[in-house]
Amino acid sequence: MPTSRPRTQVTHTDTVQHALEVAAQRWPGQKPSVLLTHLIEEGARVIESEENEGAAERRSKVEALIRNHGVQYGPGYLDDVRDGWDE
Repeated sequence: MPTSRPRTQVTHTDTVQHALEVAAQRWPGQKPSVLLTHLIEEGARVIESEENEGAAERRSKVEALIRNHGVQYGPGYLDDVRDGWDE
């Protein structure tokens, strides 16, 4: 099929073949090229989801640290510490 978009060729290594077999169980009757498209789309969705979850988890942990330990250092704390340092 003509297209102006780049094309990618994938060799069916053992790992790729296994992925295609797994994909064929989920999307039966599809050609390998369609299965690869499904796998790529699904993989991207999972990665984005994990990154979003990871970012939310990190943000939650930082907020917990601020709640639990943020008040230990009052205004001017660093200036007081630096006063004791030689320049």
